[in-house]
Amino acid sequence: MSDVGSIDAALAELRQLLGTGEPAAVTAPPPPSLAPPWPAWTGDASDSARDMSTQLEGNRNRLHACQVSATGVINDAATITIDARTRIAGVQAGWESDKKALWPIVNTPKGRAAVLTAGHRRLQEASGVIRDAMGRFAGAADRLQAVGLDLPLTPAPGMPQAPGDDQRRRNQIDAFKKVFGREPVSGSDWDTAAALDPHSYDPKNQGVPPNIVVGRIKPVPGQGVVRTNMFIPGRDVWDPKLGWPPYDNNLGDNRGFSPTVGPEGSRVSIFVDYDNGIIVARQNPSVNADTGQVRVGTPDISATQQSNGSVLINYNAADPFSPGGEGPAKAIPISVNGTLAIAPSPSGPHVGGNVTTFPALEIYSDRPGAVGVPLLQSWPSFTDDASGPLVGLPFHKTVGDYSIVSGFNDVFPELPRPTLPTTPGESVPAPAMPRMTVLPPSNLTPLGPVSAPPQVVVRDPLNMPPVFLPR
Repeated sequence: MSDVGSIDAALAELRQLLGTGEPAAVTAPPPPSLAPPWPAWTGDASDSARDMSTQLEGNRNRLHACQVSATGVINDAATITIDARTRIAGVQAGWESDKKALWPIVNTPKGRAAVLTAGHRRLQEASGVIRDAMGRFAGAADRLQAVGLDLPLTPAPGMPQAPGDDQRRRNQIDAFKKVFGREPVSGSDWDTAAALDPHSYDPKNQGVPPNIVVGRIKPVPGQGVVRTNMFIPGRDVWDPKLGWPPYDNNLGDNRGFSPTVGPEGSRVSIFVDYDNGIIVARQNPSVNADTGQVRVGTPDISATQQSNGSVLINYNAADPFSPGGEGPAKAIPISVNGTLAIAPSPSGPHVGGNVTTFPALEIYSDRPGAVGVPLLQSWPSFTDDASGPLVGLPFHKTVGDYSIVSGFNDVFPELPRPTLPTTPGESVPAPAMPRMTVLPPSNLTPLGPVSAPPQVVVRDPLNMPPVFLPR
């Protein structure tokens, strides 16, 4: 098959993912009829029947409201396919134009290279359309699931029950309301609600809650939520101790990279919610696999923000089972520590940082139409087995776009140093460029309790070019 034929076939396969049928419109049901007047009936039985009738009428009205809401979500979801097909058609039209322009030279080496370049660009555009559609469908599914939250939690006899999921959803709603005074609605709301939930659901944690700290930032609408997870890939890791044997085993997270993992599936998670203007950081419980004991550490998290919305975060979290406690482990440091920076942009957030070489690190972006987009994935540098903390925590590495981190530094020239001439009358030429002083930001705001979130300071770095020096 020729190069043009291969690209045509690939574009056709991407178009087929969107189907050819017309999505059917769903009509909202009419409102329920009014209940008939209550008969002239008194007594305990009448009171009980009236209470049950009132409850059933309320449930019926709530069910109708949910049906109306679900109809809106379903009809909105139907437009996702239509929009995606329109965009794919635009990509196809662009490719047809490319072929027409390049056809006279298609059989030359230069022409073939141009065809491959143009085709690669069109395939990237088409793949982006499909990814956006998938993200929008995922968001619609989340909204559809949330529609039924107001329905009675007790199902009819014989229906399957999932009380744990219902209770978790209620806990997330309550946690979000305590901070924002309203229930979660958007995808960003639900991300943050899950991070704020002060409960543990994994049986290994034995109900011990996480430690959560928060801080408010200046919102940047449209940038969504940036989710950072630091997790132990293996089943367990060595935890040094005084005595024999010289270590216990602490349970790990036993997983690989996952854009759908919840806040409890990592050792430390940091969520930056640009839509709601908040940073949520949580350290989950640690479990000693040999004794069954569960402890939770307290993360030290601080942040600063620039007026353009960029956020810099310093973090330090230690194993609560560390010999001597968390304090010495953080001070040495033999801990999970580092610096992360996030910069908003029209195409979505960008990230960079300096992190310990263990554990694994993953950062995802959740925005409308683009959920779970990987911004950064970094596996342990030396080893991912049980020796990972001992081998990897003492060392650091840069990840992502480190210029975002250095963009927070103050940069200014040093004052010229007086230099005495070595010979009377001899002049010493001044250097062409003075030395520059670089100072990392020192005004980071420590994150605080959920009950009293501090406001993260907004400050732009000082960047003074040498030309401003007095001559």
